[in-house]
Amino acid sequence: MKKVQIEIKLIIEFYDSFFFGGGVGTGKIQSYLLRDINGFPYISGAALKGCIAEYAALLSQLVPAFNNGDKLFGIGGVQQGSLYFANGSLVHMSQYNDMKENLMELRTGISINPYTKAKKEGQLYTMELSGMSGEMIFESSICGFMDADTYQRDIAHIIAAVRMIFAMGGRRSAGLGWLRCPIQCQVMKEVGESEKEIIESKDINQWIKDWIGETTCIK
Repeated sequence: MKKVQIEIKLIIEFYDSFFFGGGVGTGKIQSYLLRDINGFPYISGAALKGCIAEYAALLSQLVPAFNNGDKLFGIGGVQQGSLYFANGSLVHMSQYNDMKENLMELRTGISINPYTKAKKEGQLYTMELSGMSGEMIFESSICGFMDADTYQRDIAHIIAAVRMIFAMGGRRSAGLGWLRCPIQCQVMKEVGESEKEIIESKDINQWIKDWIGETTCIK
């Protein structure tokens, strides 16, 4: 079957602090922030994929046409899906070089027993956060191949799911990782050797309307 190569560029802006776990410590800090080799915070591609796949799965339950999720995202194990999710890196990273130590903040909390709803004895913890009060902007991308006869529907599925995301990372219920605005998307498809064509937002919006508009609510 003929394939279409797709790239979706994403711009992610946080409202305030966020947390993407990079490991568990045993000293002063119990939950470390995910950092790259240069010490900057980043969004892991796996976390990005999981977040989008979660909303895509919800959409597929409402919109019968969005039935290609397993092929796009995979189902774990050997079936990893046809899309690659790049890590999200800071936009204009060089401007943060002189303030690395100020990119992180510490927040202390108490673990709650989910059954008694009371604090656990001796469970005071400190976690490492970042965000700089919404000053940090990240860019990432989704790349891969889609079937030529379904790529418009698959793009509509992914973009509709991305637009539903309101927060990312850990501790969202505690107010971390909320987005300042919907994730910005630019979709491109390969039309020739080393040549890409931008798919206009109005066309994607129409595709979304076409597929979702055919759905009849039965509950």
